Amino acid sequence: MASGGSGGVSVPALWSEVNRYGQNGDFTRALKTVNKILQINKDDVTALHCKVVCLIQNGSFKEALNVINTHTKVLADNSLSFEKAYCEYRLNRIENALKTIESASQQTDKLKELYGQVLYRLERYDECLAVYRDLVRNSQDDYDEERKTNLSAVVAAQSNWEKVVPENLGLQEGTHELCYNAACALIGQGQLNQAMKILQKAEDLCRRSFSEDSDGTEEDPQAELAIIHGQMAYILQLQGRTEEALQLYNQIIKLKPTDVALLAVIANNIITINKDQNVFDSKKKVKLTNAEGVEFKLSKRQLQAIEFNKALLAMYTNQAEQCRKISASLQSQSPERLLPVLIQAAQLCREKQHTKAIELLQEFSDQHPENAAEIKLTMAQLKISQGINV
Repeated sequence: MASGGSGGVSVPALWSEVNRYGQNGDFTRALKTVNKILQINKDDVTALHCKVVCLIQNGSFKEALNVINTHTKVLADNSLSFEKAYCEYRLNRIENALKTIESASQQTDKLKELYGQVLYRLERYDECLAVYRDLVRNSQDDYDEERKTNLSAVVAAQSNWEKVVPENLGLQEGTHELCYNAACALIGQGQLNQAMKILQKAEDLCRRSFSEDSDGTEEDPQAELAIIHGQMAYILQLQGRTEEALQLYNQIIKLKPTDVALLAVIANNIITINKDQNVFDSKKKVKLTNAEGVEFKLSKRQLQAIEFNKALLAMYTNQAEQCRKISASLQSQSPERLLPVLIQAAQLCREKQHTKAIELLQEFSDQHPENAAEIKLTMAQLKISQGINV
């Protein structure tokens, strides 16, 4: 007998509703019906699992995680490791997601897929590469192309951030995503002309794939093309063709793409080109680097580059305290890096405190002798500018 909470409807009838709504992709209604089942039996394991899935499908990751965490005893024999780790991943609790995956009783394929994404976010590229290689080798389903794309993205990241010479994994450049990642790997190796050719191929494949896809909206190709064009502009910038690069960067910004990471990178690159010129434009562009969620979408190196440019911009606009604050923060993150110290020294020089700047550089040189040659040259230049004997 159904309780009053279900309005007299039998539990099997409620489950039929859940199945129907689920098949139609109506997870809001499915959730309401699942809640009716839970009113009858609050510890129904299948209903709790369905509730978590409905919440995830609706993007309610915090609520889904809360359901899992408040029913750990009930759900003990029905492991929701994947759902828990996925919620943590989507909430940018990456270390938590890693712990959940590693402590799972069974390593399913979908957990391995998520494990690869978690390792990528943690910039543990060697381990990530091993996971994706294993998945590509041992999986047989409709997601093979997606795995190969992820694999090529890891290779590109290694090439750019770790300067690892990419090995030939035999990946065919048959999609615009694979071409894009191959081009990024070539950029990391300094093969700019070849990278540009492959980006042009990516652009062509992207246009063709969306023209053949009748379900594609008008915005879809523009979003994908903006990413490709951003990388083309970066190559132009690296080749010293800054006017062409600026023109292409600004064209992308005018399209107002929703990708906050793309906008942040483009804005940062424009600020790099502007240097101490056109600071008004740089001050406008720097706002794009502060968009919500940017910190979760860029690598540590990219985020540091943005902070370096913020410090320089603060110096160029006579915001001495802000410059010192940012460069000191960067130095605490990477005590071995020279650039934050050079920025601090440059700021001291702008304040006519050349002796302090030289002392700062000498102190860093004593602590990091591997940078001694470069620092001595900088110190010599400072002393010459002051008329000090070297």
